[in-house]
Amino acid sequence: MVDIHDTFGAGFIGGMVTAILYGITTLQTYLYYVYYPSDPNSVKILVAFIWVLDTLHVSFMCHALYYYLVTSFGDSDNLGTGVWSLFISLALNLCMAVLVQTYFTFRISHLTRSNIRWWLTSFIMLFVIAHFAFGLETVILMFIKKEFSALSQITLYAATPFAVTAVLSDVFIAASLCILLHGNRGSYVETNALVNTLMVYAINRCLLTSAVAVAEVIAFAISPGSLWFIAIDFVIGKLYANSLLASLNSRSALRGRNYTHNDSTSFRVNTINLTGLQSSSDSAGTQSKMTTSTVSPRARVKSIPSGDIDEIATSGEV
Repeated sequence: MVDIHDTFGAGFIGGMVTAILYGITTLQTYLYYVYYPSDPNSVKILVAFIWVLDTLHVSFMCHALYYYLVTSFGDSDNLGTGVWSLFISLALNLCMAVLVQTYFTFRISHLTRSNIRWWLTSFIMLFVIAHFAFGLETVILMFIKKEFSALSQITLYAATPFAVTAVLSDVFIAASLCILLHGNRGSYVETNALVNTLMVYAINRCLLTSAVAVAEVIAFAISPGSLWFIAIDFVIGKLYANSLLASLNSRSALRGRNYTHNDSTSFRVNTINLTGLQSSSDSAGTQSKMTTSTVSPRARVKSIPSGDIDEIATSGEV
């Protein structure tokens, strides 16, 4: 007998949270096209593709929930078997996560010195590709097993490596970003405040997606017959999509941001943003200029030029 609370009750809760996050994704996508019409076509296409994948994910999720809660209501045989739309929704979330991780990896590559750029990018992409491969394996095995009660058989060699590579990808992206951010510190108080804030947000983004990935695999390992792991997976794709969109949309906030240093520190940054940095080719010249400057503790500090903010996020192909 299927426990409706631990299966489709959990799926319903996850679906409601996912629908809310989808609304945020749609709003952020709209704001991006309104405020950044001059961005490169590659970035615009990426944003559009992420939104399309997110929309398809919500559509398949709704189909799966309707199938279980309405069409198959009271049918114990169907309730214990995975429907095709449920597994496809997992694959779509996987694609969104990998695309966003790849985007951040390319941004890191743009900020890295040329002599280590290939090595660092290849190292991170190795884990991103492994994340995609184990995720794809997990989805395919779910299609093969079908029965929820049989999913425990793929925990060790599919689901667990899938979660581990997802976490490691995020950790290496965040660590690389923090190291590169720290290298952009200088004498300007505003620059250092911005760098510190971006480092905090990079770590927070990593912790959020990693914690959700770990929670998903724990739920799957403990109770693969329930749908709590599905409910968590419904949400994780939205977290990746919104991290990308929030990063792109926060450029206006950074461009108009002012920093004042009195007895306390006050600043405003919306989210993690890779756009406030300079590329590795320009960092040496900028650093030499910054080290010749002294800043009074109560002085109003020079703002980062808006052109520098836009350059990094919009340059290069994804």
